[in-house]
Amino acid sequence: MEYMKAVVVTAPGEVTVREDVPKPVLGEYECLIRVHACGFCNGTDLQIIRGTGGDLGNGVSIYPTVLGHEGAGEVIAVGSKVRHIQVGERWIHPNLYPNVGNGYTKTHGSMAEYGMISDNQAMLEDGYKEADFPWVKQHRFPEWMSYEDAGVLLSLAESHSTARNIGAAPGKEILIYGAGPMGLALALFCTLEGASVTQIDSHDDRLERAVRIAKVGTVINRRKENVDERLKGREFDVVVDCVGQSGILYEGSQRLKNNGTVVSVGVLKKDDLQIDSSRLKANTSLKMLNFPVGEYAIMDETIELIRTGVVNPKDFYSHVLPYEEINRAADLVRTRAALKVILSFKE
Repeated sequence: MEYMKAVVVTAPGEVTVREDVPKPVLGEYECLIRVHACGFCNGTDLQIIRGTGGDLGNGVSIYPTVLGHEGAGEVIAVGSKVRHIQVGERWIHPNLYPNVGNGYTKTHGSMAEYGMISDNQAMLEDGYKEADFPWVKQHRFPEWMSYEDAGVLLSLAESHSTARNIGAAPGKEILIYGAGPMGLALALFCTLEGASVTQIDSHDDRLERAVRIAKVGTVINRRKENVDERLKGREFDVVVDCVGQSGILYEGSQRLKNNGTVVSVGVLKKDDLQIDSSRLKANTSLKMLNFPVGEYAIMDETIELIRTGVVNPKDFYSHVLPYEEINRAADLVRTRAALKVILSFKE
């Protein structure tokens, strides 16, 4: 058995690099990926490290677990029945099997030296069904895109799909709580769809980014300003929580127009998973998008916006660190000193 290095959460509050994680062994429809970069998710990854994320029943938060779902790498080997994926291609979301081996589980497992994708088209041609695919969430990205930029591609596509799912369009007024990387990206895609966006956060530098990058019309620093006084009774078609707090959903729903929608995008903590619908404004809808819908279907469109310069991935991360500095990366995110960190797996 061969081994590889990987970022592993060993217990709540403990994350480190281990060198005894089994290197994946290819099946006949699988491709081996050499991971070059992986985005650190400010929501999911940080909560798994802290031990505050809810167990989804699929190995998530069952320690020790290999972290990461925003990986980007290149194909270095293919299985005997792979026909539609070539060595040298670049793909995001390399994955591992749930039973990684040697006692490890995986939380998608992209923060490792190696991962896998599958040739799902070949499997269909050979009589398999989608339920048989080892992995569905994977996507090719072009050679002109750097691995570091690709480390934020999934987040961008998730935000792009969210803008579509909440109905961002000309004439729509949208209020977004949170100006982290997801909140900023969502604001950008909403304005690109023609919606009018107002954004609330507690950090001036992030709100400045919202104005500069996403062309947000109104920004409010709730630490320094009275939100009610700034809004002066304005009501919105959609209010989005990109922070991950049920209290924001309750507060935000009160700022909705009649028949408006409050949207949960931020990752809720395991002790904050139940929502009391009686605290939401009457005649409003609650939309749960904590887990994105349609992000891979819209990925090519997102890539085209990047190619044409409409979207710049570098606007949505602030630091690139070697993966060995995982604890520093987590601290930078935890203290808001970093907008987003990309971990590099370069040799």
